[in-house]
Amino acid sequence: MDDLHLIKTINLFNQACKCLKVTGFTFRVMNRQAPVNTARNFKVGYTNLKTKVIAIDILTPKRRQPKSINSILRILAHEIAHHQKKPYKQLYKGKIITRSHYPAFYKQVNKNIAKFKKDRELGVYFQS
Repeated sequence: MDDLHLIKTINLFNQACKCLKVTGFTFRVMNRQAPVNTARNFKVGYTNLKTKVIAIDILTPKRRQPKSINSILRILAHEIAHHQKKPYKQLYKGKIITRSHYPAFYKQVNKNIAKFKKDRELGVYFQS
């Protein structure tokens, strides 16, 4: 893994947390040794709601090359939104389910991305 890309990603994470005004988060990189089978579902990141740990795969799934900064920021917006709009339990067809991805959650993700685009330092990565 490229150390320069790792350092840049950590700095982006700190800047994103500062932009969204969230504190107490730690960043980890998902360490995968082999390429991922993209025919099946695969994780690009995960978060622990209790310990506030966010882990993101910063390499592409098949060729294991560094991901673009734009895609890393979008994944960060998604994972931080899990802490802003927490999952809740709901009765559905007689069973209790946990809703972690719901319409209000995706609105929060879009708000986070809009804040990134307005930011002076992070908005540079969203220019075409």
